[in-house]
Amino acid sequence: MQRMWLILAEILSESDGSSGSKIGFMNITTWADSKESASSKIEKYLVSYWMHLVLVDKADVIDEESVFGDEVTEMIERTRNNPNAIILGTFHTYKTN
Repeated sequence: MQRMWLILAEILSESDGSSGSKIGFMNITTWADSKESASSKIEKYLVSYWMHLVLVDKADVIDEESVFGDEVTEMIERTRNNPNAIILGTFHTYKTN
């Protein structure tokens, strides 16, 4: 059964982000029947944006009773109406040593 997922993923971009780094994280929403299938869909999708999935830090089925911030709430609404959706949130980069 397809369910809506909220994924927190670590991403590697082929271009530098605002911090001058290529590594960061973002929230992603999509429909999938498991964490593994959600990760696989996201991994394939990111390639079209010159990004690569490093790892999934957190993956949860969206609980409609939960309260989220504005960005995630909008992502959930956009995903809810599109069973093919993969909605990417803001890419937050960070520097590594």
